[in-house]
Amino acid sequence: MPTEEEGKLFEDMMAFKEDVFLVCLGFSRDPSDAEDLTQDVYLRAYRNVGRIHTPYAVKEWLLRVARNTCLDHQKKKRIVRMFHERTSVSASLSGMEAPSDPAETNERLKALKQAICRLPKKLREVFVLRLYGDISYQELARTLGIKEGTVMSRLNRARKAVADSVKEELDGRKTG
Repeated sequence: MPTEEEGKLFEDMMAFKEDVFLVCLGFSRDPSDAEDLTQDVYLRAYRNVGRIHTPYAVKEWLLRVARNTCLDHQKKKRIVRMFHERTSVSASLSGMEAPSDPAETNERLKALKQAICRLPKKLREVFVLRLYGDISYQELARTLGIKEGTVMSRLNRARKAVADSVKEELDGRKTG
């Protein structure tokens, strides 16, 4: 429950709703997405209103929250797009058709997320850092404090485990 002062700060933030929307629209280029992002910004702002220490800096703080929210949204969209692209490529290489149905794509995403979660920690961290962090083997080795060969080995085992798990999960859904 926000204090009276935090409640006042949140009321002050509402005066900048149009500015926040315009920032979100600038990042998303889609009015519908911008509306959703604006709501997300205000939810984040409400949860973190206690972090504002200088009431005169409300607008700057709120626009920073808007920027970060939009960047997070773009990152998520980029990850989904990368997944679609990689699914299409791996599907064509394995002889499977890439999903055209959004429900099937969501099933594959869910299976992928579950497969990644089931990886042992050492394999998961290499897989996630390489795939989503898009860093080189050398950078991975330095980051994790292991040899480059170990990175390659773990990454290979992780990829195989994820592919097997996703295939098994999707095959199980089709037969079940």
